Amino acid sequence: MLTTARMVMERARELAKMHVPVVAVAGAEDDDVLLAVANAQKAGMVQAHLVGGAAKIEKLLGELSLSASDFRITDAADAKSAIEKAVELCSRGECSVLMKGKVPTPDLMKAVLAPDAGLRIGKVLSHCAVLELPGYPKLLSFTDGGVLATPDFEQKICIVENAVRVSRLIGVDQPKVALLGVLDEADPDFPSTVEAAAVARACVERGIARFVEGPMTLRTALTKSARPSAVAGEPDILVSHAIEEINITVKALNLFRGTTFMGVITGAKVPLSLVSRSDPPENKMASLALAAVMAGEAK
Repeated sequence: MLTTARMVMERARELAKMHVPVVAVAGAEDDDVLLAVANAQKAGMVQAHLVGGAAKIEKLLGELSLSASDFRITDAADAKSAIEKAVELCSRGECSVLMKGKVPTPDLMKAVLAPDAGLRIGKVLSHCAVLELPGYPKLLSFTDGGVLATPDFEQKICIVENAVRVSRLIGVDQPKVALLGVLDEADPDFPSTVEAAAVARACVERGIARFVEGPMTLRTALTKSARPSAVAGEPDILVSHAIEEINITVKALNLFRGTTFMGVITGAKVPLSLVSRSDPPENKMASLALAAVMAGEAK
C-alpha cells in the first residue's frame, strides 16, 4: 500500500521501467503545464505528447530552457482541435494519461465522455483529491470536489465506486469509506443524512466496497468513535454531500496544514490530470505521478 506522495512517485518510476505511460497534453501552450510534464518526464515517470499550437509550444519550451526534441509535438489550430487530437491519442491507446492544458475544462470533459471516444467506463466522471496529511498514517482521498456540483443518489454511488477504484490502484485492498454529514445518524430534519445512510447501504449491498458508513461528521470520521465502527478513525475515502464541502475542505488543508495534494479525474478509461497554476511544483509532480500509477497498475 502506498502511504505517502513520495511512495506514489517511486511507484510511478518503477512502473515506468516496464512501460512508460505517455501523457497527452491538450492545449500544451502553457508554461506551468510544460514545466510539470517536463519535470515528470525528467524524473522518469512519464513521456509527454504535447498537443496544441506547435510554434507557440516550441517558443515556450525555448523560454523555459527546454528542448523541443525531448517531446513529441502534434500541431493543433485551436483549443477544439487540440482536445480532439489529445482525446483521439488516448482512444487509440497511444497515450494512457490525459492532461488538461490551456483548454476549457467543460469542453475537455465533454470530449472524454463522447460515445465515439470509447473512453467512458463508468456512469460519471468525478474528481478524487488524494492527500498526504501530516499526522495521518496513510493517504486520504476526498471526493467529489471538482466535477459534480449536486450529485443525485445514483451519482453518489458512482463517486464512491470511482474513489474505491483509485484507492485500490494505489494498493488499498479494502478501502474504508465515510459518507460525510452534519450528524452521525440519519435524521429526517437533515435529508442529506438520510441519503448518506442509503448510499452507504447501497454501496455495500452492490459489492462496491465492504466498509462504507454514513452519515458521519468529519470529526467522527477522523477520530475513533465511541460506537462500533470499521471506518471511524481510519478512513481511506471521505465522500461529500455536495461539491463545496470537499472543495473548501481540501483547499483549506492545502493552505494551513502543509499537505501534499494529488488530484485526478476518474471514471474514464484513462486518468485525467488537471494541474492548477496555483499548485506548488511538488503537488503538480505528485498529481502526475498518481495518474501515471493509475495508468500503469490498470494494465
